[in-house]
Amino acid sequence: MGIIAKNPSSFKQNQVSDFLFSQSYWGHSKQYFNYSLNKHVLGLKNNFIVFNSEHFLEYSNRCGFFCFNTVYNGGKILFVSSEENYKKLTFFFTVRSFQRFYVDKWVGGLITNNLFDEYVPDVIITSNLKRDTYILKESSCKLIPIVCIEDSDHVLNKSFYSSFANDDKKHSVHLFYKTLTDSMIKSLLFKYSKDMSS
Repeated sequence: MGIIAKNPSSFKQNQVSDFLFSQSYWGHSKQYFNYSLNKHVLGLKNNFIVFNSEHFLEYSNRCGFFCFNTVYNGGKILFVSSEENYKKLTFFFTVRSFQRFYVDKWVGGLITNNLFDEYVPDVIITSNLKRDTYILKESSCKLIPIVCIEDSDHVLNKSFYSSFANDDKKHSVHLFYKTLTDSMIKSLLFKYSKDMSS
């Protein structure tokens, strides 16, 4: 997909302070650390991982830009959540961005069993990739990119587009989803205004 606009999604300064104030930068104990995330970590505090907040913001913007281009080019995005705590949050941001969602504990067979025959997504957005999830395997089979937050205890680290923060914090997920959906809304408005002017 080509670049069609400059900086469609950007964080404001208050979002940096929101991220820090909510303590979304805390990862897990260093004994569970996935060392492939080394470059996204600022350091350790009492043996707990501290994520670099600038990396969260930068990579979230990159994910937002990817979603912007996907929606602009007519692509479809599917929000997936298997976490009970994030169901309402996922539903809110899905509706906000005029996309589709799947909220259930069981995500195995979501794509390969053709649950979305009439709506095969071009991108899947999820907030929490657990070790036992099938979503990565299935999306790889169908070559569907995944956008997500990766936490320090993730052993997979194979999603296509990631941001790095505590995925057990609702505030992290809220900030991340807000960035993505802001981009999608801007994309729809940009496309609409372009259609109206032609």
